[in-house]
Amino acid sequence: MRSMRGDRPRCRAGIGAGIVYLCGIVIVLLALIPAPACGEGAPGLLLKLKSAAGQSDARVARRVALHVPEGKPVSPFLKRGGFVARWEGRLVLEKRSRLIFHLEGSGEARLLVDGEELVPALGAKMESTRLRSGEHDFVVEYTPPAKGDATLRLLWEGRDFSREPMPGGLFVYDKDDPALKSQSLLRRGRELVAAKRCVACHDPGEELGMPELLLKAPSLDGIGSRRERNWLIKWVSNPAAMRSTAHMPAVFHGEGAEKKVADLAAYLAGESLKAKLPPAATPDRVKEGGYLFYQQGCIACHTLDGRGDGERIALGAVGMKFRGRALEDFLRDPSRYHQATRMPGFKFSEAESVAVADFLRAQGEASGGSLPEGDPVRGHALAKSTGCFNCHEREGEARNDGSEIGLFSLQSADCSGVLYNLSPEEKDAMNAFLRGQAGRGSLARHVPAEFAERQYLGLRCNACHSRDSEESLRERFADEVDHLKPPEKDLNEEKPALVAGPPPLHHLGLKLRPEWREQLLAGRVSPKVRPWMPARMPAFPSRSRALSAGFSHAAGLSAVPDRPFVPDPAETKIGEAMIAVEGGLACGTCHGIADKRPIAVFEGEGPNLRDAGARLTREYFHLWMNDPPRVWPGTIMPKYALDGKTPLSQHYDGDAHKQFEAVYHYLRSLSQK
Repeated sequence: MRSMRGDRPRCRAGIGAGIVYLCGIVIVLLALIPAPACGEGAPGLLLKLKSAAGQSDARVARRVALHVPEGKPVSPFLKRGGFVARWEGRLVLEKRSRLIFHLEGSGEARLLVDGEELVPALGAKMESTRLRSGEHDFVVEYTPPAKGDATLRLLWEGRDFSREPMPGGLFVYDKDDPALKSQSLLRRGRELVAAKRCVACHDPGEELGMPELLLKAPSLDGIGSRRERNWLIKWVSNPAAMRSTAHMPAVFHGEGAEKKVADLAAYLAGESLKAKLPPAATPDRVKEGGYLFYQQGCIACHTLDGRGDGERIALGAVGMKFRGRALEDFLRDPSRYHQATRMPGFKFSEAESVAVADFLRAQGEASGGSLPEGDPVRGHALAKSTGCFNCHEREGEARNDGSEIGLFSLQSADCSGVLYNLSPEEKDAMNAFLRGQAGRGSLARHVPAEFAERQYLGLRCNACHSRDSEESLRERFADEVDHLKPPEKDLNEEKPALVAGPPPLHHLGLKLRPEWREQLLAGRVSPKVRPWMPARMPAFPSRSRALSAGFSHAAGLSAVPDRPFVPDPAETKIGEAMIAVEGGLACGTCHGIADKRPIAVFEGEGPNLRDAGARLTREYFHLWMNDPPRVWPGTIMPKYALDGKTPLSQHYDGDAHKQFEAVYHYLRSLSQK
């Protein structure tokens, strides 16, 4: 088995078994691979929810999948308890297809296509249905059980592919739906209230459950040793002028604002220690830092000028922000002083952090010019009176009482004390949330699947990964850093060792075992699964648990780890024989097996099979092994099964499912050693 990597499917001869795998085996049915949905609608499905209490909600869903643990809310705008759900939109097929649909889960559900009931109930068997090319009205209705978790998944199969979760990218919905417009405005308002930390001063009257509200703002401990005073003055004066997407408001405005800013900056910088200067930059180190910037896809989230583009944060003026070696320290541990930072950790070594810091400083000017001096005593008093410590922690300081006006008593998004950089659309969204009744109680409700989708976009997981046929952001902005690309090593014609980018995330919630996924997102998986790949998996330790759970729920799966897996000795023995070089699939040719290195890598090395057993779910493993090129179009991993059979008839008479199950038992036994 090879990793889900590579540029294209290849023919290959199986070593030992003497089996030739023809190109025809790995042909993918292009008509049924998710492609960008067409039509006047937007990609996805419209999910409408209604509670037993009569509350309603609407949001966009990538696919038909839902998991709500018993006693938890299905939506932040619906009270926990009974509900009904309805997914609606249009299925887009590029050509006529014969398909079978399946509904799995708990409760009651049915599927209607073009008004015809194709699946009347969960688990119901249906005959294949021929659907013409083009768009088809598509509806799934669901009622959860009275007790227990609410779970639903939609799967399908066709003539040329076996049963699998129905992927995103095949649907379009009506983006002008009135209910969706109203609820999208409400959701946006909720997100902005969290981002602007309105609850730091205005009591929402409810216990906070929204994860973003529980993450801490930047700490002010030792900030004078980490930030240049001139930068602090410019930042506090007008954060939005330095970063258009800044959430921090302009605290001081009007008459005397300049003096107050200088006083506050003097207080913040007053306890600074003499900064230890970084070593003088060298051309080679700057070049090495540029290589790292390119390899880690930093351009997907940053620009190298001093302006940014409204979506990406500019790094051109980073030299005027950090004092001494603070930039190097930040690169090694971004969340040390800012738990809520979106900047992930990349496990940079000390030498690497110095190289990247030198490269970034070379992009723009250092701190220059002298700004007004201030009074640190007055600055301390201002920090207390303006509520700085309501958002920011500093040793020895405490929150003040905040405003007497409760959050949902506010009549406007315009704050009387500070100036937020809000667009008219953002003000409308916040006003809709603050003034209406629907938002009340929503800050106390945490819906993991919605959190994961917000964070997927906010943390820019699509910076490096594709999903539903969308290109990654690093591909979109690649031309901006093409000059930083490291020189390519000469390829060995006999062993070209192709290197592809990170894997797609179509099946993220299904692919990885929840407990392993959490460790991966926290940055606690070592060594790397794909050590040959220059790009590193970034770490988001403060969000890892909630993110992992959310990705599972979004796939219609529980995030609770399975019971301990006990490999069957007989199946394990057959699985070991199945991957052998002699008489097997010759997996050890390209994959390491525990402490054994791969013996003859040709196009590209695959992950160690011990890692596969530790990280992959059983369902995904079968999905992957049954048809790798369908799961990851372009992979160099060959397809071994055709019509449910492999050529290795000595085990289970060639039954691919049973053989792959035996391999899974063997891989899990490896991961437990």
